Amino acid sequence: MLGKLLDGRYQVLQVLGGGGFGQTYIAQDTHRPGFPKCVVKHLKPVTHNPEFLQTSRRLFTSEAETLEELGHHDQIPRLLAYFEDNQEFFLVQEFIKGYALTAELLPNRPWTEDQVIQLLQQVLGILEFIHSHKVIHRDIKPENIIRRQQDGKLVLIDFGAVKQVQTQLLSAPGRTETTIAIGTPGYMSTEQGRGKPRPNSDIYSLGVISIQALTGLHPRQLEEDQNTGEILWQHLATSISSDLASILSKMVLHHFRERYQSATEVLEELGQIDAVANRAFTQVELPPTQFFPQNATVYSPGYILSPTQYNKLEKMLLEFVGPVAPTLLRKVKASAYSYEELINNLAIHLTEYQQTKFKKQATLLFEESTEQSINISNLPITEITIINDSFVHQCEQELANVIGPIATFLVQKAIKNSPQTSRTELVRTLAGHISDPQQAGQFQQRLLG
Repeated sequence: MLGKLLDGRYQVLQVLGGGGFGQTYIAQDTHRPGFPKCVVKHLKPVTHNPEFLQTSRRLFTSEAETLEELGHHDQIPRLLAYFEDNQEFFLVQEFIKGYALTAELLPNRPWTEDQVIQLLQQVLGILEFIHSHKVIHRDIKPENIIRRQQDGKLVLIDFGAVKQVQTQLLSAPGRTETTIAIGTPGYMSTEQGRGKPRPNSDIYSLGVISIQALTGLHPRQLEEDQNTGEILWQHLATSISSDLASILSKMVLHHFRERYQSATEVLEELGQIDAVANRAFTQVELPPTQFFPQNATVYSPGYILSPTQYNKLEKMLLEFVGPVAPTLLRKVKASAYSYEELINNLAIHLTEYQQTKFKKQATLLFEESTEQSINISNLPITEITIINDSFVHQCEQELANVIGPIATFLVQKAIKNSPQTSRTELVRTLAGHISDPQQAGQFQQRLLG
């Protein structure tokens, strides 16, 4: 198939996979400027019986129309074309440039609660939309969630609507229903495994992905209660709030009747967690900077933590305030001019007993790693404030040498999120994506001198 021109327009560049009933290709649209890439799904009926072909054509057209409607959502690939050729059917969809969520779900590298909530909010918003169109995705898994390069948003691909046509084309002539299960073991609910998916089967799958993110374990590594069939996972994610744990547990309940019945229900409960987190750092007024020791080591605001220090301090804070820790640290860090000020500003959110313990642990953390931090007060002002194309390109190259081609996306995303950022803050942000502390420090040293 490589090089073949489909419908006189779509030239096949790569075969992504498939089976006897169909294949998926990456192609280029030779009728558009620049020959942009697209994804072509090729469906083959198992028989050329005229009656069966007529049924297949009707099903295919119906599902193509559904995909056309779904493509109006910004985080769903658009349907570009569909056509029939030699009694075989083709769907052409938008190609999403980015990478699959599998690249972020690394073994034994748990996400923070904030990261999981952001994942849930984005994907649940998509599910809310497709379920309102009476569509069930049927195969929610990390490989089908793409982090789009241009803006970092999550895009849901590979819809079950197409899979439904495939399974119906595999069925015997005259049959319009199928009990063939569509989905992926580990992410698939019990009812879906029996070929009877419901909208909250998608919610189940997303819940499993979230648990995978929090625990750093693949679903196949998670145990089940032998009596109830429920997933046993909460003991593996002790640093999250009871509220989020409760939401995820309800998303993955064994019986569909006991789960959330809609994506909207889950979003509403997630919204309540966000509201609590916002109150945690807005109710207390931060003390003025003149109350802090005159001999404190002074840095520009927000630049006092190395990536290693930041991660350690966040984990430490989680033990005291729970899931609001990432948000609280992010807010307080932005206005702190010294580590003493940062510690004190964080401590005021704790009880009197917790304050003493936290200050002692946090001070020890900074004292142990002072020699690793970069004091930017000695850097020329141009090094702090000016970011030009040359420096951006240098950042991309240096980061790519450590973590690979995803570097370009991360650099562009960091600049887009903080257009007024300084060189130092940009480098510190990028260093946070490097898991090895030594490599992260060397990365900063190469770029900041």
